[in-house]
Amino acid sequence: MNVIEYIKYQMADVCRSTDRVMNDLTDEMFNWVPPGTANTISATFVHYMYVEDHFVQMVLQSKPSVWESGKWADKTKISKVPDVGEDWSEFKHKKVNIKPLQEYKLAVVAATNAYLSKINEDDLDRKLDYAGKERTVAWMLIHSAAHSNVHIGEIAAVKGIQGAKGWFI
Repeated sequence: MNVIEYIKYQMADVCRSTDRVMNDLTDEMFNWVPPGTANTISATFVHYMYVEDHFVQMVLQSKPSVWESGKWADKTKISKVPDVGEDWSEFKHKKVNIKPLQEYKLAVVAATNAYLSKINEDDLDRKLDYAGKERTVAWMLIHSAAHSNVHIGEIAAVKGIQGAKGWFI
């Protein structure tokens, strides 16, 4: 398996894992506020989908995000996506519908797959500045998949706390 195949596999696995963990959620479960400082599933989901969108569209291609170009803020009624290093407490009590966010996920996955269908080995080594450090395209894509998988685990745990099937159980 070469690096491009590996990255495509990882991104497809994120999509499959997301579908698996999200497939039986209700709006009530999606917005349920867990005890302590854990985030709602809705905040976690919209965050990691936006990060993939941001990385692939804006950072790697210098294009507008799917969020912006598709006017997803209007469709989801979410004016500000929870971002890294920010206080997510405002989002914690926001009630959002799961359906438009699942549609956003489909749009992000389609845009990511379109990008992945065009990359080649030389593209993977292209250097770019991200968060004040030099990164490669390959690093950004692998990091995106790893980042998403962490959050998929969080969603499974919050589902489990609610008594629903988290991942395997």
